[in-house]
Amino acid sequence: MKAKLIVNPVSGTDSAPDYLQTINQSLRQKFLDLDIVMTTGAGDAMQAAARAVEQGCTHLFIAGGDGTLNEVLNGVMRLDETSTGVIFGLIPLGTGNDFAVALGLPEDVPTTLDILLAGRTVEVDVGQLNDRFFVNVSAGGFIAEVSDAVDPRLKSLAGKLAYLVGGAQVLFDYDPVETSVQIIEEEKSFALTMQMFAVCNSRLIGGGRMIAPDARIDDGLLDVCLIEAMPTLDFIGLLTRVSSGDHVEEERVHYFKAHELRMEFARAVKVNTDGEVFETRECRYRVLPKAARFIAGEVPYSSDDATSQ
Repeated sequence: MKAKLIVNPVSGTDSAPDYLQTINQSLRQKFLDLDIVMTTGAGDAMQAAARAVEQGCTHLFIAGGDGTLNEVLNGVMRLDETSTGVIFGLIPLGTGNDFAVALGLPEDVPTTLDILLAGRTVEVDVGQLNDRFFVNVSAGGFIAEVSDAVDPRLKSLAGKLAYLVGGAQVLFDYDPVETSVQIIEEEKSFALTMQMFAVCNSRLIGGGRMIAPDARIDDGLLDVCLIEAMPTLDFIGLLTRVSSGDHVEEERVHYFKAHELRMEFARAVKVNTDGEVFETRECRYRVLPKAARFIAGEVPYSSDDATSQ
């Protein structure tokens, strides 16, 4: 088996170089043909992943955070909208590591390496936003502004607390946006003034906040959470409920499942898709059922008919 390890040396708390020798020695117990690539800038992980597939690699290991994983996923999926021929292995070294939780992978590196060597795989859905792919969450409005406010230096210094700092910076300045929403399979449309939104394949965002409490990574559906504009104090109160998932019971929160969704905004808004932030005036979402295969531990949230081996 031929494998490639893609390492982001500045993910999370910049700890990847400290673990590189341990990761290398562990993976080589099973993968003698292992190539290692260190990223130095945006796009490097995507290019390395695409080259790995073209070189016949069967396994792609990612030592980094959700953003690094997103680049690797896009490098593979843009070659072909099914990546079932490649097996992904995630070593969570980022700030949030939310998708690692969905895969049952702990932040303790030696334990995760044991799980990766065991090789149990699960098929997971992949979300698509316009021409981008994601496996965890794509979120916009206030929440993307927070992500953009959390710079790499703050992540290194504060870890998960960086998101709280970033939120405080954005809270009083964000201006909600008029939004048109269309649920394609239901032929249903409505409009609202949007504070934030999240289109989710998995449950967690921002280092453990349960934005989509009913999400499953393999049910062939996206969980959609749309939050209407509200007074600042009400919004603060709502945010305190996200950790437990109780926010979806609020009447100004629209929470539903969909195969395909379209949103148009009155102005360009920032959207964070698995850690990568960009601006757009239109979001077209769809789900690609079980389009990627990951090595996993005990997956905490999966469908009853999930297949694993």
